[in-house]
Amino acid sequence: RGHAPNAPIWSVAFAPSGYYFASAGGDATARMWTTDRGAPVRLFAGHTSKSVNSVVFHPNCNYILTGADDKTARLWDVQTARCVRLLNGCSRGLNNVKISPCGRYASASDYSGIVHLWDLGTGKKMTELRPNKSADSASSRPPSMVHSLAFSSCGRALATGGDDCCVRVWDVQNMFSMPVVTDTPVKTYQTRRTILLDLQYTKRNLLLSVGKYANAISVDHSKSA
Repeated sequence: RGHAPNAPIWSVAFAPSGYYFASAGGDATARMWTTDRGAPVRLFAGHTSKSVNSVVFHPNCNYILTGADDKTARLWDVQTARCVRLLNGCSRGLNNVKISPCGRYASASDYSGIVHLWDLGTGKKMTELRPNKSADSASSRPPSMVHSLAFSSCGRALATGGDDCCVRVWDVQNMFSMPVVTDTPVKTYQTRRTILLDLQYTKRNLLLSVGKYANAISVDHSKSA
């Protein structure tokens, strides 16, 4: 126990060292815990929305990154619980955050399906990843949420997957030379009807995915509510 009563927990992540883990929930906070204590050892407060949707540890274990409905991602010092980077520039709330293996870049997806990338050293937003629907095999579908982000173990690629049943792999190795908006992934893998819920790269850069099969549902809009 530690979050506010009846507040949902939206995200949990272990530190690379394995002893600490962090949680993010519906009480506008993230908290850090240890595996041998029943109470949090750090409280991270500062988001201005009720829901903090995602949390992840920095590879060096000294920071955590959170994303929330207030349209920001925040980098926190685990020693002082202070926010050391405010990452903004998003038009919608953020549902997922990730940090690159080198620890230099942060990524986050928002509710409109746009993926944002920042330089953690400066807090500057580098680029947005927006699939070009006119040239995409999923063009018949409306903009959809991205449920999962995964950096390759080498840090050169970022994979995204979500409601449109499509996995996209983006080249992010030359972050500083990328345009403000990038709309063309290097690879696109279309599933038949599988909504992608999670993506993970192995140490050998094999990409694994998990999802749920979406049945076609016929909805009658002729009836009034």
